[in-house]
Amino acid sequence: MAWAHTTQLGCGVKNCGANYVVVCRYSPPGNIVGQNIYNVGPTCSQCRGGCTSDWLHRGLCLG
Repeated sequence: MAWAHTTQLGCGVKNCGANYVVVCRYSPPGNIVGQNIYNVGPTCSQCRGGCTSDWLHRGLCLG
């Protein structure tokens, strides 16, 4: 899960027989106790390219 302040993301996948291992690195890192994963504010208030309005994905930023 990428946090609001994450600007870089890199992932790798390795096939290990019948399983896959997925590892991702985020920068700056998140998962910090006491911090929100998102920026608090009105829905879509920080979307530069607009946001979705369909019932399933309502409020996700576009572009």
